[in-house]
Formats: sequence, structure tokens, C-alpha cells
Amino acid sequence: MNSNLLQQHAAFKKQASSATSSRPATKQAAPRTTEPSKKRFKPDTKSVANNPNTFKWLKTCVDRLRRRYQKERKPVSIDDLIKMTGLDLDPHEKAWLTNALKDNPKVLFEREKEKFSFKPSYPMHNKDDLLNLLREHYDNGMGGILELDVKECILKADDVISELQSENLLKCVTRSDKQVVLFYRDTSVECPISEDFKELWNTISVKEISENDIENYLKRVGIATMEGYGLKKKSVTKKKPVKRKRNVKMLNSHLDSKMLKEFD
Repeated sequence: MNSNLLQQHAAFKKQASSATSSRPATKQAAPRTTEPSKKRFKPDTKSVANNPNTFKWLKTCVDRLRRRYQKERKPVSIDDLIKMTGLDLDPHEKAWLTNALKDNPKVLFEREKEKFSFKPSYPMHNKDDLLNLLREHYDNGMGGILELDVKECILKADDVISELQSENLLKCVTRSDKQVVLFYRDTSVECPISEDFKELWNTISVKEISENDIENYLKRVGIATMEGYGLKKKSVTKKKPVKRKRNVKMLNSHLDSKMLKEFD
């Protein structure tokens, strides 16, 4: 081979290698993802509301929050609440349950923490809280407290009520609707009453005095009455008799009045 050709070939290779090393490296484009963009989840709560199990889900969660309140006051998230109750819900059912708990009057929702807790009728947890609340109602003339409200707040409420009764600090009264009301018992104002006085009291008749007169008298002397106590009398409206027209058949209609004569 000609020496000139070899020299030209070597010079060409040298020039080509220097050109590739001096060329700036190009950035590779990021590979395009073929996955579709995630759309925002829109729960279909209207169709879930037609599910017959919705009331059961809500009641289960409220009862679980109530039992948790009796032991500790820490709120829980909706995910933890679903795990505690063992419910198997899809995203749409979970969204419906969340909205239903927010609107429930017995549930307290903390928006900042997105957590739920039980909302009792009265803030009490033990025997001392109940006794102080009953005494407060007694001193301010607020009446008693429903036994149902006590049982939803205090664990083993029946034992607490029985203990206060044995100490003569509590009195239970059953209303006409069979609801039990708890009252504070002030033993300092109690005094023994003779049987003669009780018999004399029972002989006094108040039939001539209406309930409105008694209520007005109590208001004048500054004694508040309990609203909604006792049976409500339904007013009976008498129906007016309907006058019906009698269909009387006319006989001898073929005779003219001029043909008829009166005989004395």
C-alpha cells in the first residue's frame, strides 16, 4: 500500500476522534409515560343513601364512639373508626359515612384534625361528676337529668346510680312515658310527716281548680313548673250531623190542582 495513503488514513482517523470528543453531549429526553392522568375522585353518595345498610353503619360507628368516650376522650379518624367497627366499605360508602357522622348531633367533628368523637348531653365521666351536676340542677331550679343521658356518659352507670341511692343523695322518678329522671336529694329539707297530716292532705279536693289555675298560681309565687310532664289530653271535636235530603216520591202527579176540591 502507498505510504501516502496510509498517512492520509491515519490523519483522517485522528481528525474524526478529535471531533467526536469536542462535540457537547446531548441530553436524552425523558421517556413519555403512557399512563393516563389521575382524575379527582367524586363520591356517589346519592346511590349509597339508597342502601338499606346505611343506618346500621351509622349506628355502629356512633355506638363505638360512645363506648370509646366512656373510657377515653381521644378523637379518631374515619379510617381508624372503620377499622374499629370492622366495616367493609368502598370509597363511595366511606364518603357517605363521613358526611353522615358530620351531620349527626351525637358526634363532634374536629375540622382541623379531621377526627371524630362522641358528643354527650352532659360532660360527666364518673360518680363525682354526676353528683355535682345533679346538685347544680337542684340549686338553679333546672330539674333532673334523664337516666339515658347518664348511661351514655358513664361506664357502669347502674352501679353508680345505685351507690348514690344508697347514700340518700339521689332520687329516681319514673315519668308517664316511662322515662326515668334523676334528681338530687337534699336531706337537709326533709322532715318527718305524721300519718294524720297525710290523711288530711289526701281529703282536700282540687277538682274545682283547673291545671291552668294551678300553673298560674305557681308562677305567681315564683315556682317553675316542668314542661311536658304528664299525659297530654287530646281535644275531641264533635262532628256535626249532616242533614240529608230525603227523596219523597210524588204520587197522583197526573191530577191537576184545579180538579181537587176541599171538603169540610
